[in-house]
Amino acid sequence: MRTATPAQIRWRALGTYVELSVADADSSVPAESRARALLDLVERTCSRFRPDSDLSRVNARAGSWVRSDPLLVAATVAAVEAAEHTDGIVHPLLGRVVVGLGYDRTFTALQPGRAAGARIAPPPADSWRSIEWDADAIRIPRGTALDLGAVAKAWASDLISRTIAEEQQTSVAVSLGGDVAVSPTGRPTWWPIEIRDHPDVEGTVEVAIAEGGLATSSTVVRRWTAGGVIRHHLVDPRTGESARTCWRTVSATGPSATAANVATTAAVILGDDAIEWLTRRSVAARLVSEDGTVTLTAGWPGKGEQR
Repeated sequence: MRTATPAQIRWRALGTYVELSVADADSSVPAESRARALLDLVERTCSRFRPDSDLSRVNARAGSWVRSDPLLVAATVAAVEAAEHTDGIVHPLLGRVVVGLGYDRTFTALQPGRAAGARIAPPPADSWRSIEWDADAIRIPRGTALDLGAVAKAWASDLISRTIAEEQQTSVAVSLGGDVAVSPTGRPTWWPIEIRDHPDVEGTVEVAIAEGGLATSSTVVRRWTAGGVIRHHLVDPRTGESARTCWRTVSATGPSATAANVATTAAVILGDDAIEWLTRRSVAARLVSEDGTVTLTAGWPGKGEQR
């Protein structure tokens, strides 16, 4: 196997950074064009911040069948599978709850020190089981709102890397805000990935993967203050509040970026119970506590801490 020295392109979309790396530099231009087109489609269909998105229309008519782009249907299925895998800890029907916590617009548009919103009680623990879909329509339970924030970026990373690898016949790595998907073709390529507690600081450790996904969930990036209370975007569906957690970041590998991200999100919410949960599922993970202590679960591919 070889370590990649690919063509790399970086831009912003979906409220975060995008890094596209292509092993065959000659494929970089069509790969970037394809990636941008797919990200635009994901935003137009799956964003809760666009009143014209398919997701917003589904939420506006909760309790009724709403015709939707198949892309939203696929993302919703991924979110339901995440809920099933985590027994509802990663819950796709927290849209009204996160709005009540003050996350009612894109993160860059949030104003510090804003007034607190009306607290919304979380939906029933198993309400996600009542989400229905067919090829081009979705129905969510009345009184709920779909929020794909827990899986959308990772799922989009998987979609883009897989699509470009198949169309361009080149190995591809895609990172959307730290949710990394790698799709190989031909001879496997090792992609070096730097893990950071925050996108604006130097990385603390570097790993390399040749296939699948790597994700990092953090409570130190998407934070805001509402009504004098500091909040973050990882919501515990059992309380309807930002998760009270002992981890500031959790990174994990998996067969896809989506699987890795589901594991990291669940681990942050589970707090002290995360190690047992990850170990029982044979998830290779790196957990950083609030005081900076690092805990690794079996199989973590790190080359050692660079603190």
